[in-house]
Amino acid sequence: MRLHEYEAKELLARYGIRIPRGTVAANAADAEAVAADMAVAVMVKAQVLAGGRGKAGGIRRAGNARCAGQLAAGMLSGTVHGLHPSGVLIEEQLDIHRELYLGITVDTASGCPVIMLSAAGGVDIESVARETPAAIARLPVNPLGAPTARQAAVLARDAGLGDAACREAAPLVLQLYRLFSEEDALIAEINPLAELADGSLVAADAVVEIDAASLFRHPAWDALTRLPGRRERAAQERGMTFVDLGGGEIGLICSGAGLGMATVDLIADQADDSGRPRAANFLETGGGITRELMAEAMRLVLSQPGIRGLLINVYGGINPIHEGAAGIADALADHPEIPVIAKALGNRQEETWTILRNAGVEVVTDMRTEAAVQAVCRRLATPET
Repeated sequence: MRLHEYEAKELLARYGIRIPRGTVAANAADAEAVAADMAVAVMVKAQVLAGGRGKAGGIRRAGNARCAGQLAAGMLSGTVHGLHPSGVLIEEQLDIHRELYLGITVDTASGCPVIMLSAAGGVDIESVARETPAAIARLPVNPLGAPTARQAAVLARDAGLGDAACREAAPLVLQLYRLFSEEDALIAEINPLAELADGSLVAADAVVEIDAASLFRHPAWDALTRLPGRRERAAQERGMTFVDLGGGEIGLICSGAGLGMATVDLIADQADDSGRPRAANFLETGGGITRELMAEAMRLVLSQPGIRGLLINVYGGINPIHEGAAGIADALADHPEIPVIAKALGNRQEETWTILRNAGVEVVTDMRTEAAVQAVCRRLATPET
């Protein structure tokens, strides 16, 4: 579960890491008032759960309060990477001498935390990692322990920092690791870590992602409120994952994330020069299929505007997909006009096929998902659909 920038910075501050002065504003008038109270040049930063905000126009400089209000109005009425900002962070503009990078994540190969520090921070850190990986110093950490002050100092030295910068950075490494460990984070990143003219370090931007499996230990964080829409929240409450793909014609229900992503790709392969047809959504049913769960999945997907067809792609190794078929039939009673194609294989599949056919569903018995995708595209191409 990713935190908004302002939340991540509040967390950093609790662990003793310096952050810029700033306040979140919900509207343009509040943004202008905050900037006026600060009486300095400010940054206006859209609060969306996405990276690359600066390049997408989601971070702008404002020399005065009126400009801050105008920028906030534009951001709040628009989108950044397709997401509507939940607010704007009005923050003092820093006189940055140099941009560093400090981040902690879990190394997937070893399963252990790794701390990364570089003197080449900023918006192009991914290019640095790809093109000059030696510019990023790394410190693997035993998850049963913690880095020592000496290890933090050596990391800073390996990153190419001078004596004064090492003295500033080493304690900050330990503070950020304590946050990472105590808050059950998967990612804790400061980029840029701003070095000011006086040599002090300030977290100019921050990303913190909390392990969703640990949220019972952190009741202050409500994962559901971070989901962008009603359907996403409703799906999460039932243990499903829903992602709106924006304006497609084919609703999609799949029994696994990998199966769902592959199906989205195969639908895209069938598109004509206009980019149609397209998948309208990604929906993954989670661990267990029940009649009630599948009926709710159907209602969620069919509630999207512009749906002209529905593709169901499920595999029931041990799942009772015949129960899921009954839920599909329940939901279709309210949507008889929507053509539905289903590929349902596995446990009690013949019984499942009978239930689906009796409900008016076109059943694809071919094991290949391509066959099901081609079937739904054919249905959409006929004049009556």
